[in-house]
Amino acid sequence: MGRGRSRLNRLVRLAGAAAMAAALAACAQTVPRPTPITQAPTVSGAPTRPDDGVLRVGMLLPLSGGSAALGEAMQRAAQMAVFDTGTQVELLPRDTGDSPNAAGQAAQSVIAQGADIILGPLFSKSVGPVAQQARAAGINVVAFSTDTAQAGGNVFLLSFLPQQAIDRIVGYGASQGMRRFALLAPRSAYGQIVSRALSEAAVKYNVEAPVVELYDSKLSDPTELQQKLQATQVDAVIVADVGSRLSVVAPMLGYSGITAKLMGTGQWDDPQVNRQPYLAGAWYAAPDPSRRADFESRYAQQFGGPPPRLATLAYDAVALTASLAGQPSSGSNPFNTVALQDPNGFVGIDGIFRFGQNGLVQRGLAVLQAEPSGPTVVESAPDSFSGAAF
Repeated sequence: MGRGRSRLNRLVRLAGAAAMAAALAACAQTVPRPTPITQAPTVSGAPTRPDDGVLRVGMLLPLSGGSAALGEAMQRAAQMAVFDTGTQVELLPRDTGDSPNAAGQAAQSVIAQGADIILGPLFSKSVGPVAQQARAAGINVVAFSTDTAQAGGNVFLLSFLPQQAIDRIVGYGASQGMRRFALLAPRSAYGQIVSRALSEAAVKYNVEAPVVELYDSKLSDPTELQQKLQATQVDAVIVADVGSRLSVVAPMLGYSGITAKLMGTGQWDDPQVNRQPYLAGAWYAAPDPSRRADFESRYAQQFGGPPPRLATLAYDAVALTASLAGQPSSGSNPFNTVALQDPNGFVGIDGIFRFGQNGLVQRGLAVLQAEPSGPTVVESAPDSFSGAAF
């Protein structure tokens, strides 16, 4: 199958490394608590990376500020990946806080220490300053933002894109004979993104133009939405929301006599969301949760609680660098663009993924059915990109 397939197979073994659990548990006491680094040295010009054979990976996360708890959890997941893979790469964690300026300084710091690639940042507004520093140093960035406008050039987005979840669920619905889709979403930037994605999916799968209803972010009375849906015959209603608005909108479909299939987005890939009784039987597209069960169990055992959903992004990013570090490269840096864009892709905790020419991640997603006892798989995620339409 060639070098790309061997790389994919290696990551399969890394993501399912049950045999490493005991060794990881033994090392639990050696995992340091993430330490914010609030200041970084200034880099003058493009630094020369040390030629000592050590591969260095910058890890930029919010270890202070409003998202510090998430950043610390992602750093712990990254450290777990280092232990699991047995990689010889040196991880260089830095704090981005909530500031694009701090993110740029963090990038300067890891570049000054010889980083061969940067993982992160998390926030869209911080990607630009980091990418600029990395571009000057001639290295790539694998960021965790969902802002597709940030991708391209030396920036690759390893995130969960709502556009792909919409494409997957509409494609599956169309395969089941559904032709008319409606969207209920907040009147926000996210709502606009999902609306455009649904329109594009409708064209792709040759179904009717969707019915789109955007509602106010403070919606408390769904009567108007209910009346509009009752006047429109649709096969499926996609509710692109979570939290209190979801608890207002989703139950309305059942008690108003609307028989269309309830669907959701990747936002529902959270035990606190998809197990709500009013979502029972609804479909949504996301990575198969059974794949990350071992990781979640080991994380909880070591750190006293379950990891946040985004923690797997940090784990898979480090596992990706471990895979590339162990493969021959066409240049001195194994994290080059050609290697990152291997069309065979990689397999991590969240399933198969690869990067397109535009820098956006492409994922193999499952179709899941929400149930109070936990989601069940309606259609499995693909295990390779062979024949997949992307």
